[in-house]
Amino acid sequence: MEEITAPSGQVIELRQIFHETGARLLRVIIRDGVKYSTIELDAATAFDWGTRMRDWATDSAKDA
Repeated sequence: MEEITAPSGQVIELRQIFHETGARLLRVIIRDGVKYSTIELDAATAFDWGTRMRDWATDSAKDA
């Protein structure tokens, strides 16, 4: 779906996947050189996480 490169060089990949139950999930993969972390989120968790990230970014922009 999407790929974002962070200022620190980490690459964040966002992929839509389907669980074996048929549930649609968002897979987030964070790559840092040869290391990587993966998390799979349902829509409600992704929405909550996205809202919190947006709120943080909005507050941080005010401080800049």
